Amino acid sequence: MNCTEILKSLGLNCKILPSNDGKPIHCISTPFEYFDGDGIHLYAEELGGLMRFFDAGDTLFHVAGSGIKFRDKRSLKPIQKLVEEVGAQLSDGGEISTLAPTIDSKEGFRKTLLAILNIAGWEAENAGISTDVTSLVSEVEIYLREWKPGHEFLYDQPLAGISGRSHSFSFLIDGELIDVVSSATQSTASEIRKLADIRGIPSQAGTPIRVIIDDRSNSERARQEALILSRFADTWLLTALQDNIAQLGLVQH
Repeated sequence: MNCTEILKSLGLNCKILPSNDGKPIHCISTPFEYFDGDGIHLYAEELGGLMRFFDAGDTLFHVAGSGIKFRDKRSLKPIQKLVEEVGAQLSDGGEISTLAPTIDSKEGFRKTLLAILNIAGWEAENAGISTDVTSLVSEVEIYLREWKPGHEFLYDQPLAGISGRSHSFSFLIDGELIDVVSSATQSTASEIRKLADIRGIPSQAGTPIRVIIDDRSNSERARQEALILSRFADTWLLTALQDNIAQLGLVQH
């Protein structure tokens, strides 16, 4: 086998696609896949002395097809962080891209592919979660503001784990990191992995963390998941938070 045949057998392939302006666009196939088996590919085009690598919005299109919703720019922050931490860019239209010198474009290829793979991994952890987490976080924020009136709310607070990976929490309020999850096993399992990674650093063993679990659709499962999560953080069922706010309202009135 020659080098071209070996690369093709490994799942790396390149073909030229037609374009409106007549300039060639190269479609690069890779051996990597999304969680559902769809292949991962990216594109390349020459711009003067630069090579532009991009995904044409295919990655976020695939994420949307898995049922994950993004209601606004804030809800896209986890995706944007995954893209930017490897040196790629995410456009307002949802396209991942990089620019690199044509004579040495491997860095651009590497950064773009890493960004896509990061999102593919994130998608695998979050796909199929029935609750719209973005909407849930916004709802919980209303209750938290009643619980902690006058306190500053900081959003999407980062904290690194022992793996070196940076994790994001929904809120930082009064010195406490707060996350919001649904009762779906996939949602809580992802949260457990995150917390275990963070608690793996001895200096973060006592970091105040609270996880609020939406128990309205399946209270029994939520209680079971809360028991597991309580090994790593304080847990609060959403209905308990609602009851707490209702009691505060009675006291104040």
